[in-house]
Amino acid sequence: MKPKIRQHTDKAYTIQFSKKEAVLVTFGDTDTAYSATAGGGSNRSDFVPWGAKNDQLSEMHLLACESPNKWRLMKTRRDFIVGRGVYAHKGEDSNKAGLLFKPVYDPDFEAWKEDVEFDLVFISMCLQFAFSANVFIKLTFDLSKKLVGLEVIDAFKVRIRKPGPKENRISAYLVNPNFGTKHYKPAETDVVPAFDRKDPAKYAVSILHLKENLPGQDYYAFADWWGTKDWAKVTNKIPKFHDAGLDNGYNVKLHISIPDNYFDKEGLTDEQKEQLKEDTLQGMADTFAGVENADKILVTFHQTEMLGQKAMPGVQIKPLDNKMSDDAYTTLFNTANVAQASGHGVLPALAGIDTGGKLGGSGKELEAAANYQQGFLTYTDRLILLNVLNIAKRANGWDKELQFDIRNIALYTYDVTPGAAKQNQKNEGENDAH
Repeated sequence: MKPKIRQHTDKAYTIQFSKKEAVLVTFGDTDTAYSATAGGGSNRSDFVPWGAKNDQLSEMHLLACESPNKWRLMKTRRDFIVGRGVYAHKGEDSNKAGLLFKPVYDPDFEAWKEDVEFDLVFISMCLQFAFSANVFIKLTFDLSKKLVGLEVIDAFKVRIRKPGPKENRISAYLVNPNFGTKHYKPAETDVVPAFDRKDPAKYAVSILHLKENLPGQDYYAFADWWGTKDWAKVTNKIPKFHDAGLDNGYNVKLHISIPDNYFDKEGLTDEQKEQLKEDTLQGMADTFAGVENADKILVTFHQTEMLGQKAMPGVQIKPLDNKMSDDAYTTLFNTANVAQASGHGVLPALAGIDTGGKLGGSGKELEAAANYQQGFLTYTDRLILLNVLNIAKRANGWDKELQFDIRNIALYTYDVTPGAAKQNQKNEGENDAH
């Protein structure tokens, strides 16, 4: 197509190449950053608030939802705690099938697991623990004082009732669907007694609070990953920066500056001046629509001044060279990912996120990392969470020698695992136990 010369005014001309592409013209600054409040508003004297405004969980949830990897890290942590599920054992007989002990089949335990859907309950427990390091479980006992029901209550909906002047222990929990939000209504709160270990079936329904007792935290624990808050904020800003940059920033190729009195023509009404301005900008948009790499054009208006005895040029068109490099941001993003994985207690090789290097290296390294993760970085968490099974054993009268543990995930790597190992998929018969 032959370029077409278009005259917009007596001082402005454009060269038109094509009309196939559109050009976005912006005036001033545009803020496309997402912002939202974390809630808050419900801070009463009858319960222990979680955070200064009772919005600590909401704040961390919002931070996680804006992150590209926070939920994945929490789920990875959950997955390693869950392993391949809970099993029962007796004694200290060890083997090498991903189990610490030799499993036994107990019909009472297996029937109870199915009745209360324990596998699903346990998965929910582990995710709650990975998010907040607290788990609230509603226990239901029948008339025979047996534990017949388990229900995980979301930490967002539970608060500890403040102990009374003569109470030396937590005696009750408050359950409300809108804690930490502006929709909180005290009338919707249910009071549920705390589980009494000395008399497990004292209440037909009670709440068991599982957590690690951290120094200085008398009521609620907090997850290790909460300490990565600032790193998460940094990570979350990088994609927002690039998103805003693509829309408004670093792909602007041309800068057109027009004198502020350019459209002040004698004899023109305000409506005519605005129409002239609109026609001029539209002509520029049509002109540069087909220019290669034009992408976006920035149009501004400058004040008319005199340089010596000469007036400043009318319309100025300057190409803009984008010298921004992604290297610095990529390095920062990868560094933040490693710091966050460490905060979640997940080895970087197993984090399931791109840290800028090889994911685990060789199969042997990956296998060693998975074994270390399960053997050392999940043991305490599992010990805390499995406490509910010890309560069930006592209440339901199961075999006193029965103990509980979790199946580890035994990896089989084709390049390093010996052919006779139980992890080898060819030895399926020997794998049934784990």
